[in-house]
Amino acid sequence: MNGLMDTLQRQHQEKLERLNEGALDEAFLGEIHALITTLQEAGAIVAGPTERGQLRALMRFWGNVVYDHTGVYPNTMLHPLDPARASRPEEKVPSRHPMPRLVWMLVGGAAAVVIALGLVAIGWMGRFPDSAEEAPTPTPTETPLPFVSYAALGTEQTENVTLSAASTDIFCSGTSEISAQFALEGAEPETRWHWELKRADETVTASSPNPWGQEPQQTIRVLTGGPEGVEPGQYQTLIYVGEEVIGAQSFHVLDSPPRVSNLQITDVPKRPPEGPDSPNENTFAPGARVVYLNYDYEGFCPGLEVTAAIYYKGESIQDSAESWDGVPQGRGQINLQAPGSLPFSPGSYEAAVLVAGEEQARVEFTIGQSEPEAPEEVPPAFGDITVALGAQPNGTPILNVPENRFDWNTKAVYAIFDYQGMTDGLAWSAVWMRSGQEVKRQEKFWDVAVAGTEGTHWAVHYGEAGQLLPGGTYSVTLYIKNIAQRTADFSILYYVPVE
Repeated sequence: MNGLMDTLQRQHQEKLERLNEGALDEAFLGEIHALITTLQEAGAIVAGPTERGQLRALMRFWGNVVYDHTGVYPNTMLHPLDPARASRPEEKVPSRHPMPRLVWMLVGGAAAVVIALGLVAIGWMGRFPDSAEEAPTPTPTETPLPFVSYAALGTEQTENVTLSAASTDIFCSGTSEISAQFALEGAEPETRWHWELKRADETVTASSPNPWGQEPQQTIRVLTGGPEGVEPGQYQTLIYVGEEVIGAQSFHVLDSPPRVSNLQITDVPKRPPEGPDSPNENTFAPGARVVYLNYDYEGFCPGLEVTAAIYYKGESIQDSAESWDGVPQGRGQINLQAPGSLPFSPGSYEAAVLVAGEEQARVEFTIGQSEPEAPEEVPPAFGDITVALGAQPNGTPILNVPENRFDWNTKAVYAIFDYQGMTDGLAWSAVWMRSGQEVKRQEKFWDVAVAGTEGTHWAVHYGEAGQLLPGGTYSVTLYIKNIAQRTADFSILYYVPVE
Protein backbone atom coordinates (compact mmCIF):
# COMPACT_ATOMS: atom_id res chain seq x y z
CA MET A 1 0.00 0.00 0.00
CA ASN A 2 3.05 2.29 0.26
CA GLY A 3 3.03 2.73 -3.54
CA LEU A 4 -0.53 4.09 -3.54
CA MET A 5 0.09 6.42 -0.59
CA ASP A 6 3.33 7.66 -2.17
CA THR A 7 1.48 8.43 -5.41
CA LEU A 8 -1.24 10.34 -3.58
CA GLN A 9 1.38 12.21 -1.59
CA ARG A 10 3.16 13.25 -4.80
CA GLN A 11 -0.12 14.49 -6.29
CA HIS A 12 -0.76 16.48 -3.11
CA GLN A 13 2.73 18.01 -3.21
CA GLU A 14 2.46 18.96 -6.90
CA LYS A 15 -0.82 20.79 -6.36
CA LEU A 16 0.50 22.39 -3.19
CA GLU A 17 3.37 23.90 -5.18
CA ARG A 18 0.93 25.24 -7.79
CA LEU A 19 -1.26 26.66 -5.01
CA ASN A 20 1.82 28.45 -3.65
CA GLU A 21 2.24 30.15 -7.04
CA GLY A 22 -1.09 31.90 -6.48
CA ALA A 23 -2.98 30.83 -9.63
CA LEU A 24 -6.29 29.17 -8.71
CA ASP A 25 -8.58 29.08 -11.75
CA GLU A 26 -11.55 26.89 -12.70
CA ALA A 27 -9.32 24.26 -14.31
CA PHE A 28 -7.19 23.94 -11.18
CA LEU A 29 -10.31 23.69 -8.99
CA GLY A 30 -11.46 20.84 -11.25
CA GLU A 31 -8.16 19.04 -10.65
CA ILE A 32 -8.58 19.52 -6.89
CA HIS A 33 -12.08 17.99 -7.05
CA ALA A 34 -10.64 15.04 -8.97
CA LEU A 35 -7.93 14.55 -6.31
CA ILE A 36 -10.56 14.61 -3.53
CA THR A 37 -12.57 11.95 -5.41
CA THR A 38 -9.44 9.79 -5.77
CA LEU A 39 -8.72 10.12 -2.04
CA GLN A 40 -12.32 9.13 -1.23
CA GLU A 41 -12.14 6.02 -3.41
CA ALA A 42 -8.81 5.00 -1.89
CA GLY A 43 -10.70 4.37 1.37
CA ALA A 44 -12.06 1.15 -0.16
CA ILE A 45 -8.60 -0.45 -0.39
CA VAL A 46 -6.53 1.27 2.31
CA ALA A 47 -6.94 -0.67 5.56
CA GLY A 48 -4.30 0.76 7.92
CA PRO A 49 -5.66 3.25 10.49
CA THR A 50 -2.63 5.53 10.05
CA GLU A 51 -2.99 5.60 6.26
CA ARG A 52 -6.76 6.19 6.47
CA GLY A 53 -6.04 9.11 8.78
CA GLN A 54 -3.67 10.48 6.16
CA LEU A 55 -6.39 10.24 3.50
CA ARG A 56 -8.84 12.14 5.70
CA ALA A 57 -6.25 14.83 6.45
CA LEU A 58 -5.51 15.37 2.76
CA MET A 59 -9.22 15.56 1.86
CA ARG A 60 -9.86 18.02 4.68
CA PHE A 61 -7.02 20.25 3.47
CA TRP A 62 -8.19 20.42 -0.15
CA GLY A 63 -11.87 20.55 0.87
CA ASN A 64 -11.15 23.75 2.78
CA VAL A 65 -9.27 25.18 -0.24
CA VAL A 66 -12.39 24.58 -2.36
CA TYR A 67 -14.69 26.06 0.29
CA ASP A 68 -12.52 29.16 0.72
CA HIS A 69 -12.75 29.95 -3.01
CA THR A 70 -16.29 28.78 -3.86
CA GLY A 71 -18.28 28.93 -0.61
CA VAL A 72 -19.32 25.28 -1.09
CA TYR A 73 -17.68 22.48 0.90
CA PRO A 74 -17.26 19.32 -1.22
CA ASN A 75 -18.07 15.80 -0.11
CA THR A 76 -15.04 14.45 1.77
CA MET A 77 -16.58 11.24 3.15
CA LEU A 78 -14.00 8.43 2.97
CA HIS A 79 -15.36 5.30 1.24
CA PRO A 80 -15.84 2.31 3.57
CA LEU A 81 -13.26 -0.42 3.44
CA ASP A 82 -13.99 -3.20 0.92
CA PRO A 83 -12.60 -6.40 2.53
CA ALA A 84 -12.47 -8.11 -0.87
CA ARG A 85 -10.14 -5.45 -2.30
CA ALA A 86 -8.25 -4.21 0.73
CA SER A 87 -4.72 -5.30 1.60
CA ARG A 88 -3.76 -5.90 5.19
CA PRO A 89 -1.68 -3.05 6.61
CA GLU A 90 2.02 -3.75 6.82
CA GLU A 91 3.28 -4.77 10.22
CA LYS A 92 5.07 -1.90 11.83
CA VAL A 93 8.61 -2.56 13.04
CA PRO A 94 9.55 -0.67 16.21
CA SER A 95 12.11 2.04 15.57
CA ARG A 96 14.48 3.74 17.93
CA HIS A 97 13.78 7.00 16.11
CA PRO A 98 10.05 7.14 15.16
CA MET A 99 9.04 9.76 12.60
CA PRO A 100 5.95 11.94 13.17
CA ARG A 101 2.72 10.79 11.62
CA LEU A 102 2.04 11.97 8.08
CA VAL A 103 -0.99 13.93 9.16
CA TRP A 104 1.37 16.05 11.30
CA MET A 105 3.99 16.14 8.56
CA LEU A 106 1.69 17.90 6.05
CA VAL A 107 1.37 21.34 7.63
CA GLY A 108 5.04 22.23 8.06
CA GLY A 109 5.53 22.03 4.28
CA ALA A 110 2.29 23.95 3.64
CA ALA A 111 2.35 26.36 6.61
CA ALA A 112 3.63 29.33 4.59
CA VAL A 113 0.94 28.76 1.94
CA VAL A 114 -1.84 28.40 4.52
CA ILE A 115 -0.85 31.57 6.38
CA ALA A 116 -0.48 33.60 3.17
CA LEU A 117 -3.78 32.55 1.59
CA GLY A 118 -5.87 32.41 4.78
CA LEU A 119 -7.45 29.03 4.01
CA VAL A 120 -10.26 27.67 6.13
CA ALA A 121 -9.45 25.18 8.90
CA ILE A 122 -6.94 22.68 7.57
CA GLY A 123 -6.50 20.96 10.96
CA TRP A 124 -3.45 19.99 12.91
CA MET A 125 -0.52 18.78 10.76
CA GLY A 126 3.24 18.50 11.04
CA ARG A 127 5.98 19.09 8.49
CA PHE A 128 7.40 16.83 5.83
CA PRO A 129 10.32 17.13 3.35
CA ASP A 130 9.65 17.75 -0.34
CA SER A 131 11.30 14.53 -1.47
CA ALA A 132 13.03 11.46 -0.18
CA GLU A 133 16.39 12.89 -1.30
CA GLU A 134 15.91 16.00 0.85
CA ALA A 135 14.95 14.08 4.02
CA PRO A 136 18.15 13.38 6.00
CA THR A 137 18.41 9.99 7.59
CA PRO A 138 18.62 10.34 11.41
CA THR A 139 21.94 9.33 12.85
CA PRO A 140 22.11 7.30 16.05
CA THR A 141 23.00 10.46 17.99
CA GLU A 142 20.03 12.53 16.79
CA THR A 143 16.90 12.95 18.95
CA PRO A 144 13.57 13.13 17.07
CA LEU A 145 11.33 16.12 17.75
CA PRO A 146 8.07 15.59 19.65
CA PHE A 147 4.87 15.75 17.62
CA VAL A 148 1.24 16.59 18.38
CA SER A 149 -0.71 13.37 18.93
CA TYR A 150 -4.06 14.91 19.88
CA ALA A 151 -5.68 18.30 19.30
CA ALA A 152 -9.09 19.94 19.66
CA LEU A 153 -10.63 23.41 19.48
CA GLY A 154 -13.58 24.72 21.46
CA THR A 155 -15.19 27.79 22.94
CA GLU A 156 -14.44 26.99 26.59
CA GLN A 157 -11.18 26.42 28.41
CA THR A 158 -11.29 23.15 30.34
CA GLU A 159 -8.56 21.61 32.43
CA ASN A 160 -9.88 18.10 33.08
CA VAL A 161 -12.30 17.49 30.22
CA THR A 162 -11.20 17.17 26.61
CA LEU A 163 -12.66 19.45 23.98
CA SER A 164 -13.04 16.68 21.39
CA ALA A 165 -16.82 16.40 21.79
CA ALA A 166 -17.21 20.09 20.93
CA SER A 167 -14.16 20.36 18.70
CA THR A 168 -14.59 22.46 15.58
CA ASP A 169 -12.59 24.69 13.30
CA ILE A 170 -15.40 27.10 12.34
CA PHE A 171 -16.78 29.58 14.89
CA CYS A 172 -19.79 31.88 14.75
CA SER A 173 -19.48 35.63 14.53
CA GLY A 174 -19.48 37.10 18.03
CA THR A 175 -17.68 34.15 19.69
CA SER A 176 -16.13 35.53 22.87
CA GLU A 177 -13.33 33.03 23.44
CA ILE A 178 -11.53 30.20 21.62
CA SER A 179 -9.38 27.60 23.35
CA ALA A 180 -7.17 24.78 22.11
CA GLN A 181 -6.22 21.53 23.79
CA PHE A 182 -3.41 19.27 22.60
CA ALA A 183 -0.94 16.61 23.65
CA LEU A 184 2.67 16.03 22.62
CA GLU A 185 4.16 12.62 22.03
CA GLY A 186 7.85 12.17 22.65
CA ALA A 187 8.17 15.30 24.82
CA GLU A 188 10.43 15.11 27.87
CA PRO A 189 9.45 17.16 30.96
CA GLU A 190 12.27 19.66 30.30
CA THR A 191 11.31 20.13 26.62
CA ARG A 192 10.78 23.85 26.06
CA TRP A 193 7.79 24.73 23.94
CA HIS A 194 5.65 27.75 23.13
CA TRP A 195 2.76 28.71 20.88
CA GLU A 196 1.97 31.57 18.50
CA LEU A 197 -1.33 32.77 17.00
CA LYS A 198 -1.31 34.38 13.55
CA ARG A 199 -3.95 36.10 11.45
CA ALA A 200 -2.94 36.26 7.79
CA ASP A 201 0.82 36.83 8.13
CA GLU A 202 0.73 38.88 11.33
CA THR A 203 1.26 37.59 14.86
CA VAL A 204 -1.77 38.25 17.08
CA THR A 205 -0.38 36.85 20.32
CA ALA A 206 2.23 34.38 21.53
CA SER A 207 3.41 32.68 24.72
CA SER A 208 6.83 32.59 26.30
CA PRO A 209 8.89 29.36 26.11
CA ASN A 210 8.17 27.02 29.03
CA PRO A 211 9.12 23.46 29.94
CA TRP A 212 6.48 20.88 29.02
CA GLY A 213 6.40 19.39 32.53
CA GLN A 214 4.58 16.21 33.57
CA GLU A 215 1.14 17.08 32.12
CA PRO A 216 -0.18 14.65 29.49
CA GLN A 217 -1.80 17.55 27.63
CA GLN A 218 -2.17 21.33 27.65
CA THR A 219 -5.21 23.61 27.35
CA ILE A 220 -4.60 27.18 26.23
CA ARG A 221 -6.83 30.18 25.65
CA VAL A 222 -5.64 31.28 22.22
CA LEU A 223 -8.06 34.10 21.45
CA THR A 224 -10.29 36.33 23.57
CA GLY A 225 -12.57 39.09 22.29
CA GLY A 226 -14.42 42.04 23.74
CA PRO A 227 -18.17 42.71 23.84
CA GLU A 228 -18.41 42.18 20.07
CA GLY A 229 -16.51 38.88 20.21
CA VAL A 230 -13.23 37.91 18.58
CA GLU A 231 -12.30 39.52 15.29
CA PRO A 232 -13.51 37.58 12.22
CA GLY A 233 -10.97 36.00 9.91
CA GLN A 234 -8.70 33.05 9.28
CA TYR A 235 -6.31 32.16 12.10
CA GLN A 236 -3.52 29.67 12.66
CA THR A 237 -2.03 28.45 15.92
CA LEU A 238 1.59 27.25 15.64
CA ILE A 239 3.22 24.97 18.23
CA TYR A 240 7.01 25.24 18.60
CA VAL A 241 9.65 23.14 20.25
CA GLY A 242 12.64 25.42 20.34
CA GLU A 243 12.56 27.21 16.99
CA GLU A 244 10.96 24.30 15.12
CA VAL A 245 7.25 24.23 14.21
CA ILE A 246 5.92 20.79 15.17
CA GLY A 247 2.23 21.42 14.61
CA ALA A 248 -0.27 23.93 13.25
CA GLN A 249 -4.00 24.30 13.77
CA SER A 250 -6.13 26.58 11.63
CA PHE A 251 -9.61 27.88 12.37
CA HIS A 252 -12.01 30.42 10.90
CA VAL A 253 -14.21 32.96 12.68
CA LEU A 254 -17.18 33.87 10.47
CA ASP A 255 -17.75 37.56 9.72
CA SER A 256 -21.53 37.27 9.21
CA PRO A 257 -23.91 36.63 12.14
CA PRO A 258 -26.28 33.66 11.75
CA ARG A 259 -29.30 34.61 9.66
CA VAL A 260 -32.13 32.98 7.69
CA SER A 261 -33.76 34.42 4.57
CA ASN A 262 -36.12 33.49 1.71
CA LEU A 263 -38.34 31.32 3.94
CA GLN A 264 -40.87 29.28 1.90
CA ILE A 265 -43.30 26.55 2.84
CA THR A 266 -44.61 23.57 0.85
CA ASP A 267 -46.67 20.45 1.51
CA VAL A 268 -44.25 18.24 -0.47
CA PRO A 269 -40.50 17.65 0.17
CA LYS A 270 -39.47 19.78 -2.80
CA ARG A 271 -38.20 23.37 -2.82
CA PRO A 272 -40.77 25.62 -4.55
CA PRO A 273 -39.78 27.41 -7.78
CA GLU A 274 -38.49 30.97 -7.55
CA GLY A 275 -39.30 33.90 -9.79
CA PRO A 276 -42.47 34.21 -11.92
CA ASP A 277 -43.48 30.58 -11.34
CA SER A 278 -43.39 30.91 -7.55
CA PRO A 279 -46.86 30.38 -5.96
CA ASN A 280 -48.49 33.53 -4.60
CA GLU A 281 -50.53 31.81 -1.91
CA ASN A 282 -49.51 29.11 0.54
CA THR A 283 -52.85 27.28 0.52
CA PHE A 284 -52.77 23.52 0.91
CA ALA A 285 -55.45 20.90 0.36
CA PRO A 286 -57.39 19.59 3.34
CA GLY A 287 -55.96 16.51 4.98
CA ALA A 288 -52.31 17.65 4.85
CA ARG A 289 -50.28 16.19 7.70
CA VAL A 290 -46.74 17.39 6.89
CA VAL A 291 -45.35 20.77 5.80
CA TYR A 292 -41.78 21.61 4.76
CA LEU A 293 -39.91 24.82 5.55
CA ASN A 294 -37.29 25.75 2.93
CA TYR A 295 -34.82 28.54 3.64
CA ASP A 296 -31.46 30.08 2.77
CA TYR A 297 -28.92 30.55 5.57
CA GLU A 298 -25.49 32.02 6.24
CA GLY A 299 -23.19 32.46 9.22
CA PHE A 300 -24.06 29.03 10.70
CA CYS A 301 -21.39 27.36 12.83
CA PRO A 302 -21.31 23.81 14.31
CA GLY A 303 -23.41 23.40 17.46
CA LEU A 304 -25.76 26.31 16.64
CA GLU A 305 -29.37 25.53 17.66
CA VAL A 306 -31.84 25.83 14.76
CA THR A 307 -35.56 25.53 15.56
CA ALA A 308 -38.69 25.44 13.39
CA ALA A 309 -42.13 26.07 14.89
CA ILE A 310 -45.78 26.18 13.76
CA TYR A 311 -48.30 28.57 15.32
CA TYR A 312 -52.10 28.24 15.26
CA LYS A 313 -54.20 31.09 16.65
CA GLY A 314 -51.03 32.62 18.11
CA GLU A 315 -49.92 29.54 20.04
CA SER A 316 -47.11 27.10 19.17
CA ILE A 317 -48.52 23.68 18.33
CA GLN A 318 -45.40 21.97 16.99
CA ASP A 319 -41.64 22.59 16.94
CA SER A 320 -38.43 20.83 15.93
CA ALA A 321 -34.90 21.71 17.10
CA GLU A 322 -31.52 20.51 15.86
CA SER A 323 -27.87 21.21 16.62
CA TRP A 324 -26.23 22.43 13.42
CA ASP A 325 -23.46 20.28 11.93
CA GLY A 326 -23.43 21.43 8.30
CA VAL A 327 -21.56 24.04 6.27
CA PRO A 328 -21.79 27.77 7.17
CA GLN A 329 -23.87 28.82 4.14
CA GLY A 330 -26.43 27.17 1.87
CA ARG A 331 -30.04 26.00 1.72
CA GLY A 332 -31.89 24.01 4.36
CA GLN A 333 -35.20 22.18 4.79
CA ILE A 334 -37.12 21.19 7.94
CA ASN A 335 -40.29 19.06 7.95
CA LEU A 336 -42.99 19.44 10.59
CA GLN A 337 -45.87 17.02 11.19
CA ALA A 338 -49.25 17.91 12.57
CA PRO A 339 -49.51 17.11 16.29
CA GLY A 340 -51.24 13.87 17.20
CA SER A 341 -52.58 11.44 14.64
CA LEU A 342 -54.93 13.85 12.81
CA PRO A 343 -54.26 16.09 9.80
CA PHE A 344 -53.89 19.84 10.19
CA SER A 345 -57.26 21.39 10.96
CA PRO A 346 -58.61 23.82 8.35
CA GLY A 347 -57.56 27.40 9.01
CA SER A 348 -54.67 29.87 8.99
CA TYR A 349 -51.23 29.05 10.41
CA GLU A 350 -47.80 30.63 10.74
CA ALA A 351 -44.40 28.92 10.62
CA ALA A 352 -41.11 30.40 11.82
CA VAL A 353 -37.40 29.52 11.94
CA LEU A 354 -35.41 30.49 15.05
CA VAL A 355 -31.63 30.51 15.45
CA ALA A 356 -30.19 30.34 18.98
CA GLY A 357 -33.69 31.15 20.28
CA GLU A 358 -34.08 34.29 18.13
CA GLU A 359 -36.72 34.32 15.41
CA GLN A 360 -35.25 34.89 11.94
CA ALA A 361 -38.19 34.58 9.52
CA ARG A 362 -41.92 33.79 9.52
CA VAL A 363 -44.35 32.71 6.81
CA GLU A 364 -48.15 32.21 6.69
CA PHE A 365 -50.02 29.24 5.23
CA THR A 366 -53.59 27.96 5.07
CA ILE A 367 -55.17 24.52 5.20
CA GLY A 368 -58.30 24.45 3.04
CA GLN A 369 -61.73 23.40 4.22
CA SER A 370 -62.75 19.94 3.10
CA GLU A 371 -66.10 19.35 1.45
CA PRO A 372 -68.82 17.68 3.53
CA GLU A 373 -68.64 13.90 3.29
CA ALA A 374 -71.51 11.50 3.03
CA PRO A 375 -72.82 10.31 6.41
CA GLU A 376 -70.95 7.36 7.92
CA GLU A 377 -68.38 7.46 5.14
CA VAL A 378 -64.89 6.77 6.45
CA PRO A 379 -62.33 9.05 4.78
CA PRO A 380 -59.27 7.33 3.31
CA ALA A 381 -56.25 7.70 5.59
CA PHE A 382 -52.96 6.10 6.50
CA GLY A 383 -51.77 5.60 10.10
CA ASP A 384 -48.33 6.01 11.64
CA ILE A 385 -45.40 4.41 9.82
CA THR A 386 -43.30 1.69 11.44
CA VAL A 387 -39.89 1.29 9.80
CA ALA A 388 -38.46 -2.25 9.92
CA LEU A 389 -36.25 -4.70 8.05
CA GLY A 390 -39.19 -6.92 7.12
CA ALA A 391 -42.90 -7.68 7.59
CA GLN A 392 -44.89 -10.81 8.27
CA PRO A 393 -47.93 -11.54 6.03
CA ASN A 394 -50.26 -10.00 8.64
CA GLY A 395 -48.17 -6.78 8.74
CA THR A 396 -46.28 -7.46 11.96
CA PRO A 397 -42.88 -5.70 11.73
CA ILE A 398 -39.70 -7.79 11.69
CA LEU A 399 -36.57 -6.29 13.26
CA ASN A 400 -37.59 -2.71 13.90
CA VAL A 401 -34.83 -1.01 15.92
CA PRO A 402 -34.73 1.89 18.42
CA GLU A 403 -34.54 5.35 16.80
CA ASN A 404 -34.76 3.68 13.37
CA ARG A 405 -30.97 3.40 13.06
CA PHE A 406 -30.10 0.41 10.86
CA ASP A 407 -26.73 -1.27 10.36
CA TRP A 408 -24.57 -0.66 7.27
CA ASN A 409 -25.39 -4.08 5.78
CA THR A 410 -29.09 -3.22 5.24
CA LYS A 411 -30.47 -4.33 1.87
CA ALA A 412 -34.18 -3.45 2.26
CA VAL A 413 -36.33 -1.24 4.50
CA TYR A 414 -40.10 -1.66 5.00
CA ALA A 415 -42.56 1.17 5.78
CA ILE A 416 -45.50 -0.58 7.53
CA PHE A 417 -48.77 1.33 8.10
CA ASP A 418 -52.44 0.87 8.92
CA TYR A 419 -55.11 2.20 6.55
CA GLN A 420 -58.84 2.83 6.43
CA GLY A 421 -61.48 4.08 4.01
CA MET A 422 -59.54 3.01 0.93
CA THR A 423 -61.53 2.61 -2.30
CA ASP A 424 -60.90 0.76 -5.53
CA GLY A 425 -58.59 2.65 -7.91
CA LEU A 426 -57.62 5.29 -5.33
CA ALA A 427 -54.18 6.70 -6.18
CA TRP A 428 -51.53 6.43 -3.45
CA SER A 429 -47.76 6.61 -3.40
CA ALA A 430 -44.62 6.27 -1.25
CA VAL A 431 -41.68 8.65 -1.80
CA TRP A 432 -38.26 7.70 -0.38
CA MET A 433 -35.66 10.46 0.20
CA ARG A 434 -31.94 10.27 1.08
CA SER A 435 -30.10 13.39 2.28
CA GLY A 436 -32.88 15.59 0.87
CA GLN A 437 -32.83 13.92 -2.58
CA GLU A 438 -35.53 11.62 -3.95
CA VAL A 439 -34.20 8.07 -4.51
CA LYS A 440 -37.41 6.13 -5.17
CA ARG A 441 -41.08 6.88 -5.93
CA GLN A 442 -43.73 4.13 -5.83
CA GLU A 443 -47.05 5.23 -7.38
CA LYS A 444 -49.94 2.73 -7.30
CA PHE A 445 -53.75 2.39 -7.46
CA TRP A 446 -55.53 0.69 -4.58
CA ASP A 447 -56.97 -2.78 -5.25
CA VAL A 448 -59.82 -3.47 -2.83
CA ALA A 449 -60.09 -7.08 -4.07
CA VAL A 450 -56.54 -7.71 -2.81
CA ALA A 451 -56.12 -5.40 0.19
CA GLY A 452 -59.68 -4.46 1.25
CA THR A 453 -60.67 -1.04 2.57
CA GLU A 454 -58.87 -1.23 5.90
CA GLY A 455 -56.03 -3.19 7.48
CA THR A 456 -52.23 -3.14 7.40
CA HIS A 457 -50.03 -2.67 4.35
CA TRP A 458 -46.42 -1.79 3.56
CA ALA A 459 -44.06 -0.29 1.00
CA VAL A 460 -40.47 -1.45 0.63
CA HIS A 461 -37.24 0.22 -0.57
CA TYR A 462 -34.40 -2.10 -1.54
CA GLY A 463 -31.01 -1.97 -3.24
CA GLU A 464 -30.87 -2.88 -6.92
CA ALA A 465 -29.65 -6.40 -7.70
CA GLY A 466 -29.49 -7.19 -4.00
CA GLN A 467 -26.92 -4.50 -3.26
CA LEU A 468 -26.64 -2.81 0.13
CA LEU A 469 -28.44 0.47 0.63
CA PRO A 470 -25.94 3.34 0.98
CA GLY A 471 -25.47 4.95 4.38
CA GLY A 472 -27.18 8.25 5.16
CA THR A 473 -30.29 9.94 6.55
CA TYR A 474 -33.56 8.78 4.94
CA SER A 475 -37.27 9.57 5.07
CA VAL A 476 -40.37 7.96 3.60
CA THR A 477 -43.60 9.91 2.97
CA LEU A 478 -46.98 8.31 2.16
CA TYR A 479 -49.49 10.12 -0.07
CA ILE A 480 -53.15 9.65 -0.97
CA LYS A 481 -54.05 11.64 -4.10
CA ASN A 482 -50.80 13.60 -3.74
CA ILE A 483 -51.74 14.67 -0.21
CA ALA A 484 -49.02 13.81 2.32
CA GLN A 485 -50.34 11.47 5.02
CA ARG A 486 -47.39 10.34 7.11
CA THR A 487 -43.62 10.74 7.17
CA ALA A 488 -41.05 8.63 9.01
CA ASP A 489 -37.32 9.26 9.32
CA PHE A 490 -34.62 6.60 9.57
CA SER A 491 -30.91 6.27 9.00
CA ILE A 492 -28.49 3.65 7.72
CA LEU A 493 -25.04 3.71 9.28
CA TYR A 494 -21.96 4.15 7.08
CA TYR A 495 -19.61 1.23 7.00
CA VAL A 496 -16.75 1.77 9.45
CA PRO A 497 -13.99 -0.86 9.40
CA VAL A 498 -12.76 -2.28 12.69
CA GLU A 499 -9.23 -0.92 13.15
